[in-house]
Amino acid sequence: MPNGTTKRHLRRVYRTGDDFRRYSWQDEKRRHTLIALFRRYRRYFGPRVLDLGCGGGVLGLVVDGAGLSYVGVDGNPDMIREARTWARRRGSKARFLQGDLGTFRLAGQYDTITVLGNTMAHLTVDQFDRLLARLAHHVGPGCLLLIDYRDLVAMFWNGTWTHVKVQTFVRGRVTHRTRLVDLRSGRLEMSARSSSGRWRLRWSHAIWSPFILESMMRSRGWRLVQRVVSRSSGQGDQPPEAYLDVYRRGSHARRS
Repeated sequence: MPNGTTKRHLRRVYRTGDDFRRYSWQDEKRRHTLIALFRRYRRYFGPRVLDLGCGGGVLGLVVDGAGLSYVGVDGNPDMIREARTWARRRGSKARFLQGDLGTFRLAGQYDTITVLGNTMAHLTVDQFDRLLARLAHHVGPGCLLLIDYRDLVAMFWNGTWTHVKVQTFVRGRVTHRTRLVDLRSGRLEMSARSSSGRWRLRWSHAIWSPFILESMMRSRGWRLVQRVVSRSSGQGDQPPEAYLDVYRRGSHARRS
């Protein structure tokens, strides 16, 4: 998908089916969630942090407040505008760059990389593998990568992924439907519609699971350090449905 198309699509997704302002510093829940995450995993954050799919920049303001260097990248211009606005208001030195994660020009070396929130939902297996290949030139042995994702395979198994989902917390009543499970590309084809019928949206949600992610990471020279369940199914005999993984770059990892 060309960069301009990606930008327009992300902007539309987060202006209709979701609200980009929920991902900025003004959202109390988002703010508290990322402050808590940083405090819990502080030992994994090195001096130079790269945040891929940074959204409204909340993590950047938290990281910069701890005295670390931070660069955030996101494909949605609305998100980057929010991030820069709040950075100015709070006197933060965090840097925010607008760019497609598949094509943006990356510079510098990093000690910690984060891929949090909805980012993995927007990246298929092929797209994420290409991203890992590009990152190899900007990380060294010991670099840590934190990845937050939903286990859709477990949700299918548990029966908790609903074909039709109605949300009312964004912009009135929005109905999301799963149109197709595309196993070849590894994603769900989705649609969303407002209750007023004024707009319709088509989007996709990538399919991830621990066994998919870990095998890919190992092939690119990353080793699992820690896996934390971030959401259980609510049933003791069913698999968890969301995780935060921490990976470390090995000393003999390939660079292409």
